[in-house]
Amino acid sequence: MPSTDADAAAAHDTPPPSGAESVPLRRLGQLIRFESGLLRRAVFLQAMQALSYIPFYAGVGILIDKILRNEALSHEERIKWVVYALANLLLWPVHAWFTVRAFTRSQEIVRAVTARLRRMLVDKLQSLSLGFFTRRGAGALSNQVTVDLNKVETFLNTVVGSFIVSFTIGVGALAYLFWLNPLLAGITSLAVPVQVLIVRHMRERVARLNQRVQQSGENFSERVVEFIGGMRATKSLGNEDIAAAQLAGSIERMRAAGLEASVTMRWVMMVIQFAGEYLGVVVWCVGGVLFLQGRLELGALVAFSALLGFVRAGFNAYFGAYDAWMQARPGFVSVLSILDSQEIEGFRNAPRGAEARPRGELEMRSVSFRYPGGEPDARWALEDMRLSIPRGQRVGLVGETGAGKSTFLDLLMGFYPPTRGEILYDGRRLDEIGLLNLRRSVAIMGQDAFLWNTTVRENIRFGRPTASDAEVEEAARRAQAHDFILRLDQGYQTPCGERGGRLSGGQRQRIALARVFLRDPAIVVLDEPTSALDVETEARLQADLDALCRGRTTFIVAHRLSTLRGVDRVLVFHQGRVVEDGKVADLLKIPGGHYARLHALQFGEVVV
Repeated sequence: MPSTDADAAAAHDTPPPSGAESVPLRRLGQLIRFESGLLRRAVFLQAMQALSYIPFYAGVGILIDKILRNEALSHEERIKWVVYALANLLLWPVHAWFTVRAFTRSQEIVRAVTARLRRMLVDKLQSLSLGFFTRRGAGALSNQVTVDLNKVETFLNTVVGSFIVSFTIGVGALAYLFWLNPLLAGITSLAVPVQVLIVRHMRERVARLNQRVQQSGENFSERVVEFIGGMRATKSLGNEDIAAAQLAGSIERMRAAGLEASVTMRWVMMVIQFAGEYLGVVVWCVGGVLFLQGRLELGALVAFSALLGFVRAGFNAYFGAYDAWMQARPGFVSVLSILDSQEIEGFRNAPRGAEARPRGELEMRSVSFRYPGGEPDARWALEDMRLSIPRGQRVGLVGETGAGKSTFLDLLMGFYPPTRGEILYDGRRLDEIGLLNLRRSVAIMGQDAFLWNTTVRENIRFGRPTASDAEVEEAARRAQAHDFILRLDQGYQTPCGERGGRLSGGQRQRIALARVFLRDPAIVVLDEPTSALDVETEARLQADLDALCRGRTTFIVAHRLSTLRGVDRVLVFHQGRVVEDGKVADLLKIPGGHYARLHALQFGEVVV
């Protein structure tokens, strides 16, 4: 696991330009506007929740000044005022109703917005090219889809769930304070510009630190995916300590970044809080002087002080929401980078009036390909490919690692568009047939048969989701898998486990083969499907593969030349070019040929 965390983190240390600060927030606001009806109801309910809370504390001043300290009142009048003050308690059920209803609406908004965002992400990921996933990596993407969205959800809960209520109470209390005593209320308001200046001064540093936290989290997710995926290799080499130490480095960077960001933000909040508390003390002092001068009633001073806490709480809610946003912002920007990505697979949907799916006739016309993002003068991964493959032909692909075999298949499957030239399917370009039509006519089976963490039946049915149970079982019989499936604990309802981990390698291959049979494709790609099996299992599976490939255009990637039995043609790749093309018998006759040399090396023959 190479250590690139520090370099990657350094690349993300630059804070966003001030003009870009509002863009993610504006994008989030656009998402919230989809729930505008819910939002209006939530704001109204939260405002009523806030306003129905203020009379409890305003009544304290009335109780003190109008009743307890008014010696001129008769006993009957005192009782009347006490009853009036206690009547405030009747507001409590009303306040409770507004509180629960406001909470319900705010939760509906938060859940709806995050669900919409998750659906948008899933839909976008489905449309992106294979190169996007190769470059970004599973760890970083899983971090963005889970951790980053959770931070956005936390921010929404802070804003929609409590910020509106606290801020409304604060503003309402401040308005009442101005009515009680404009001088004291004016002194209280002096804290606001001071707090805003502090936030503006620290904004770039806080943004930079939170970006570092975001990057360290993505790096850690990448390392965890690699750590778990490579556990078998790690244990086989006895290098658990080394792998753990490398992962510990990512953990330490994430800890340090998180600690620095948290402590810095805590200092910011502490200074903001100090400004509010300091002016609160000033208010008490000035209010005390006004009381002694007879310019302010005691009850009004007590009520003022009580409501002042709500004013501070309201503005603290604002700064708390700011804190939550600064933590959520880097993750949301990362999510937006996925939603805004232009690496979309072209020609995904078939144009109107397009014909049926390809039947297997393929042609490459002067196709060259260079992976995107590389150096302009980098070597071509494939260069000047000119091939015509009739329908139903069985083609073997041979060559050293990195010769271009996988790239060749990736282009045929539409995972990447050619840099130059064009590929024809039954004489039609990809934009004429549609990418989905192409993919639905293809089945791929590799040496590592991928199974989903669901039942055996659903794994087979994934080849054709509309298939009936009877069709699923018939495909399993054709793949010689039906008998062993029935011997499993729950038969076809047996869970396969993560990546098929509850089944043996041979069982996984059989289920994958049943999936291919069920798909009934026109084009079959076999990428060393038997290389990880024992000789007996390989022989049985090879016979089934022969039955599968009969009448279908088939590509067989082979490092073991014995798997090329029965192919009609072999393409020999070398440095991105097809250097030999023909039948096996003809290629063996080429003096010093690539295929002849590989054959001699594998079968112990003397190379002439």
